[in-house]
Amino acid sequence: MKKVFINTIIIFIISVIIHFVYSIFPYFITSIFTPVNESIFEHLKMMFTSSIIFSLFNKQNKFLNGLSRGILTNIILLIIYLPVRFIFGEILTITLIILFISIFISEIIINKLIKKEYRKLNNISIFLIIIFYIVFTFLTYNPPNNFLFYDTKHKTYGLVK
Repeated sequence: MKKVFINTIIIFIISVIIHFVYSIFPYFITSIFTPVNESIFEHLKMMFTSSIIFSLFNKQNKFLNGLSRGILTNIILLIIYLPVRFIFGEILTITLIILFISIFISEIIINKLIKKEYRKLNNISIFLIIIFYIVFTFLTYNPPNNFLFYDTKHKTYGLVK
């Protein structure tokens, strides 16, 4: 359990750092991996990237771990966060607590599931991660008019100009 808690803290810190990368370096390459606005979707991209970065330091299944961790954390985050947001609105402290809890739950599951080497799945995961980033990039530059893509800070969709 100690390992899960430490992993959670590290991923959380990586997420906080990634949150601000685009505002410091507003380039196309950073827009692929980091949030470009304050929409829910862009924060899902942030969590996915944080999971990938953290998993690159694993000894085995780097890409499988990153892909699994990224998808699982985002699913858990949406399940917990969306009802709370619809009921209470956006409250930063609550959002950060939910983020931490989502990472923690994901870490518990990942540490129970992926315990041995899965070479073929790890190789397939590289391809799937690339597909995810292609989709993230497309939706960053072509966001639908959907609440998940709405930037509550700037009252718009997509890149802030």
